Amino acid sequence: MQLLSLAIAPGIAICLFIFHRDAYNREPKLNLIVSFLLGILAVYPAALIERFLVSYSNNSISGVFITAFLFVALVEELMKFLALRFYAYPRKSFDEPLDGIVYAVMVSMGFATLENILYVWQSDQSGQGYQVAFMRMFLAVPAHATFGVLMGYHAGKAKFAQHHKTGLLLLGLFWATLFHGLYDFFLFLRESPDVKYFIADGLLLAGALASFIIGIRLSFIHLKKHRKLSQQTYNPMETMSLRKAYVHDIPLIRDLAFRIWPTAYGQIISQGQIDYMLDLMYSEQSLEKQMQEGNEFILAYDGVEPVGFASVGLTEPGVYKLHKLYVLPSQQGRGTGRFLIENVIKAAKAKGAHALQLNVNRQNPAIEFYKRMGFSIINDVEIDIGNGYQMVDHVMEKRFEQV
Repeated sequence: MQLLSLAIAPGIAICLFIFHRDAYNREPKLNLIVSFLLGILAVYPAALIERFLVSYSNNSISGVFITAFLFVALVEELMKFLALRFYAYPRKSFDEPLDGIVYAVMVSMGFATLENILYVWQSDQSGQGYQVAFMRMFLAVPAHATFGVLMGYHAGKAKFAQHHKTGLLLLGLFWATLFHGLYDFFLFLRESPDVKYFIADGLLLAGALASFIIGIRLSFIHLKKHRKLSQQTYNPMETMSLRKAYVHDIPLIRDLAFRIWPTAYGQIISQGQIDYMLDLMYSEQSLEKQMQEGNEFILAYDGVEPVGFASVGLTEPGVYKLHKLYVLPSQQGRGTGRFLIENVIKAAKAKGAHALQLNVNRQNPAIEFYKRMGFSIINDVEIDIGNGYQMVDHVMEKRFEQV
């Protein structure tokens, strides 16, 4: 019973690890269990095909290569691929790229767990059950997990790609087979008389370990990428941060403004007015002057990427004005604007303010956003900004209790 537990434990542990990495939009447990069971079932056709094909192999270097890459790696990864492609991939719950990794690892761990039980049971007949169980716990089972991550990463990309879906799916199968084949190739070479007297077992084992370590490294990189996408989609605030901007940040503020304004105002004012206002308000001289006059600029980051900015200043005792609030189009609807405003309000309250005001173009859809944030229209203004242009705005205000 203890030996059986050792054989089962690594696969279950890796399943739990992947389940907890999928923290923002977890898959239905039933789907994960079915994927695991399909991985178990995949062992049987793989074993039958391998047994048939291996009968045609030999211990030459080319024979070992064919056995490792085609007769074992390709067969096993293809069986796992079929379970992923025809069960998990079409499901509605497969709704983000990270799900490809989650389901592929579940299938792989089902496969690896039964395979592990069989190897450990067979080794126990010769008194080596515990040695094999511990060795496979740290090598073979995690190796199957890395192959699953490599396959699932590309399946996740394929699910949401506009083009070349089949190519991406097959690319995942290719990378899983390649690393599986490399791992097995070095281990199988130890049995080849063509190399046994020239290369020590330790060097061959090192080759297998090297391919395993590279696979592990790639797996964590792929997992991190897709987990970040999941986090940004389902819990974006966890990656958001703010910092105060200084004079040396003026080029960054200008870059953001010139990327945001055409989308923000393209349907509201003319391109001529956009160009004029950008030059008027976002020239280096103008931004530096605004900072010198006491307007504080704040930059918003999603991870390490700057995605928006705000500007706020005191207009009268107890009243601050939000002069600017802009986020990249890619951030809209993700809570970035709300994150900026909430932190501006928090800072204003700490300074004893009782209200925050802002101007917004009367045609700007953002009016509804500000209303949801608790702002109300208190006045209408028309401001001549020169060159025949006007700003036709609502003045909106949010009042709050002082800290």
